[in-house]
Amino acid sequence: MEQLEKKIVTNEWKEIIKRGLMGISILLISLTYPLLNQNRGSTNSVFTYVDKFIPFNKYFILPYMSWYLFIAVFSVILCIVDKERYLKLLITLNIGMISCYIIYYFYPTYVPRPIIKGTDFFSNLVMNLYQMDNPYNCFPSIHVLNSVLVALYTYESDKVSKWAKAICIIISVSIILSTVLIKQHYFADVIAGIIFACILYFSFFKLKFNDMISEKNNTSISDN
Repeated sequence: MEQLEKKIVTNEWKEIIKRGLMGISILLISLTYPLLNQNRGSTNSVFTYVDKFIPFNKYFILPYMSWYLFIAVFSVILCIVDKERYLKLLITLNIGMISCYIIYYFYPTYVPRPIIKGTDFFSNLVMNLYQMDNPYNCFPSIHVLNSVLVALYTYESDKVSKWAKAICIIISVSIILSTVLIKQHYFADVIAGIIFACILYFSFFKLKFNDMISEKNNTSISDN
């Protein structure tokens, strides 16, 4: 009995690791971004009246930079506890990022950055970000798109605790706010990212991977 339990646990972790490795696709897609994130001639602006009233706040550099860890941590959580939502998240992240890159190619945008005069820790973080990330290709915001998708699938899962869901939503909202408060994006970039994330989420809402796997197994048994 113990050997059987160990075998089940081992097989479960093998499946989890396999699912986790599928997440490498996100990193591979991200390699395309530096090629697009540069001045390729004329650019467009999606500045709106709302942007006039959004102040610069250097402290929001922290939630903005936490985006990478946020995506990784909650993707791993779903990968371990909720295969269904993890696979949906992975598909929508891939489709979303590829779609954004296509938009960036055909509709490049530009967001001017403010002059940072401070020399404190937070000001230096913002300046370092500005140096590493050129002010191009912002519509829609991938930071917003991915944050909303992660929050939606985490909130939907009945296998994630309420505390984890609350933390996920709080961090997601702070990241979304950070995109405009540190002047990485315009208001329109954020709205477009949210709308696109919702479209992708509801497009795959009824898709059931567990049912597809069960049907495949039943078909195999019937053939035998």
